[in-house]
Formats: sequence, C-alpha cells, structure tokens
Amino acid sequence: MHQRKDDRLLEAEVIGAALRYVVVADWFESRPITRREMARDQAAMDAFNRVEAELRRAGRGLLQCMEHRDLILEQALGQLAEQEGDDA
Repeated sequence: MHQRKDDRLLEAEVIGAALRYVVVADWFESRPITRREMARDQAAMDAFNRVEAELRRAGRGLLQCMEHRDLILEQALGQLAEQEGDDA
C-alpha cells in the first residue's frame, strides 16, 4: 500500500510541474521581445528554465518508479512520427 501512495505523490508532482511549465511557457512566449528590458527578459528566461527543469525532474522520477521509461519513450516517438506524417 505504501508504494501506491508514493506513485500517487509522484503523479501529483508531475501534474503540478506540468501545469507550472505550461503557464510559465505561455507567459514567456507571449512577452514582447525588447532590447531595453534585457535584465527582465533574462529573469523570464531563468523562470522558464527552472520550471522546465522541475518538470523534467518530476517526470524522470515517475518514469523511474514505473520502470517503463523505454516503452513510454518508444510510444512518444512513434506518436510524434505519426503527427509529422499527418501534417505532411
């Protein structure tokens, strides 16, 4: 039973990290690029990089727990290839 709780905690961490990544990525990409605000732009990029790293850490932890990393990677790459075929 303890293992199941750990799985749920890992899943919750991934979902939270994914939501933070999406909101920061959307905010970052919607910002106008200006030369005058280089320091602010760098701070925005740093925030984006931090949430991306958080998402990758959380996802990596969940994948290691699930022990299906290679299968999930294969499926993800296959789906991307299918999407590229549909876009062509």
